[in-house]
Amino acid sequence: MSKVFSSPQDPQPRNLAGLMQAWSSLRFAVHVAARGYVRHTPLAKGRAYLYAQHVDPYFARYSLDFVAPTVFGSKVAGNTRDIVQREIYTFGVYDPHLTDWISRSLAPGDTFIDVGANIGYFTLLASKLVGDSGEVVAIEPSPRIFGFLQRNLALNNATNVHTVNAAVSDSEGVVKLFRGFDENIGQTGIVESPYGTKMECECEVDALPLGEICPEKMRHARLIKIDVQGAEWSVVAGMRPLFDSCPERLEIVIEVHPGILALQGRRPDELLRIFRDAGFFAYKLEKCGPWVRSRPADHVTKRPVQLRDSIQDETHIVFSRKDSDCL
Repeated sequence: MSKVFSSPQDPQPRNLAGLMQAWSSLRFAVHVAARGYVRHTPLAKGRAYLYAQHVDPYFARYSLDFVAPTVFGSKVAGNTRDIVQREIYTFGVYDPHLTDWISRSLAPGDTFIDVGANIGYFTLLASKLVGDSGEVVAIEPSPRIFGFLQRNLALNNATNVHTVNAAVSDSEGVVKLFRGFDENIGQTGIVESPYGTKMECECEVDALPLGEICPEKMRHARLIKIDVQGAEWSVVAGMRPLFDSCPERLEIVIEVHPGILALQGRRPDELLRIFRDAGFFAYKLEKCGPWVRSRPADHVTKRPVQLRDSIQDETHIVFSRKDSDCL
């Protein structure tokens, strides 16, 4: 069961306070019940309508603080104003295709590096999968989001996770960090106003190449996940000297943002070339929103498929030394 710490309150004129409180509480209870139906019903009927017309807009508007279970057994604390956190609250899963691929790829004893960990959803997933014999490194540059990450790790007693509050780049230095909006704090990054709306500077943070942050973990890493809102070029450029010493079975998944890369004078094919020169093959893994139009039992996840064309839109690219049609 999810724990709810606050419920929305409508303005309460003194002479209508009791009535308004009752109405607000009733609306809240109805929407919590609707969220339960959307998440748990074995039926497809009504799920998409309830989610799109009622559950999602209600919880987006009222900024509900919550602690909710995930499909893999961890608990996540968050606020429903944020689109990613709201999806976790509603469904217990975020980006099902990527969640499934990571779940199939990691095993007890593995090492996972999460570059751009946000509030820790994929960090917690990996922590469960690698177990006490494995290791997870969670790197998050934003001090504000880093606090949310640490809270979620403490909530789950994730003692196999090492956290780092820094930016990953191609060289040592200091970078400005621009704060993402409350509707999607994961858009926080080093590129100012990548989506056309001015973002305020949150702070300046230390930046280091990944090999300087966790050199030993890099030599044993099974998976590296990189989601840095357009800063992927500098992250990957800083990794180049390490590829020769990385395990043969290392795989790297990157959320590639062609539009933000273009603002920096970079192109996705430059990323592809770095990995190709190091012996990696590129696979496309479609990003996936919430499953609401089918029964949960009918959900089918997609696998990474070897990339045959150019990257035009924001997507996940998996790099692997395996040469096959799909992973």
